[in-house]
Amino acid sequence: MTGARLFGPLAAVALALFGCRSLERFDTSGDPAYCGSMLRAPLFRDGFVPDGAEPGLMLRLEVDTDRLTTRPGTLTSNDAVFGLCAGKGGALFQGAELRAIEEIVHDSLSQLEFGDGHQHDFFAWVDSSCQGTMLAVVSLLTNGSVEVRLLKPAANPPEDAGADLRPGYALFYMRRSEEGCLF
Repeated sequence: MTGARLFGPLAAVALALFGCRSLERFDTSGDPAYCGSMLRAPLFRDGFVPDGAEPGLMLRLEVDTDRLTTRPGTLTSNDAVFGLCAGKGGALFQGAELRAIEEIVHDSLSQLEFGDGHQHDFFAWVDSSCQGTMLAVVSLLTNGSVEVRLLKPAANPPEDAGADLRPGYALFYMRRSEEGCLF
């Protein structure tokens, strides 16, 4: 094989080995989970915690990398006692299944670049126990951590509406725990 003919296959092997990191390392089969708190800035928690409450909302994310384009995982929150759904059925999320949005998988929107450090991003629907369906944007980061953005739609509520009626946006930075989360 000449040098030019040899370069193509060697380049492909090098890219496969070094250029792409496998998403399998994000899989949480068994006990592991991604755990993290909501950013405390009011901009990133409005509509997700009751008015006057401390922003202590945490999420547990379980990821199934074999099903990223269908059912990529589940969300559970720690707010059964103090959250928006307390007294209405429990926590905001209770093993809520993420449902990949098939139309986005086949649209150029799925090719959005979220910046350096993002290995893979996906969009999914997730149902809250009492707040309806929300949009989740999940980012698997090259450093092994995960970001979850939740967007809560709502009708145009009056200005003095409580958090359970307001639209919201929440951002969570999450780290892998091999023992799962504390809730």
